Amino acid sequence: MAYSRICVAAALQRYLDITPISARLRDLAGVLAGAYDIPVAVISVEAPVELLPDVETTEEKLERLAVPLREQGLVVSTKLLEGRPSQQIAAFVEIIGADLLLIGSHSKRGVLDVGLGSTAAALLREMEITVLMVRPTADEQERAQELIIPRYPVVFPYG
Repeated sequence: MAYSRICVAAALQRYLDITPISARLRDLAGVLAGAYDIPVAVISVEAPVELLPDVETTEEKLERLAVPLREQGLVVSTKLLEGRPSQQIAAFVEIIGADLLLIGSHSKRGVLDVGLGSTAAALLREMEITVLMVRPTADEQERAQELIIPRYPVVFPYG
């Protein structure tokens, strides 16, 4: 099956930097978009909370995440969404007509995180397009834990 548009959903808000799994999703999108010669939309969802002043914003991280794709000569758009991630991602994918969604399984392991995590589970269950979920390696999980913004799990609802 040939794809016409790829959407990459990257979790960026709760981290101080781009996580290894987000970078891997981006790189995979680059390979696929290059093979099919199709555009890529890179998105992230955030809640309207101020976590740490004077830290790179989610929008800045999102733009930085897209740079290597643009350097490949791919057509890339970015969009920062606000609200419940599973709902916002599904709605955005439908609006742009993407037929392939790349998502990462979460790297967190807490009482609120059961199974795949609520966002990934909801998207896998409800999306009618191809959803490719990439699970982080143990090293990627460890690095992501080091990048989590302090207080984040307390202020932002999952899913």
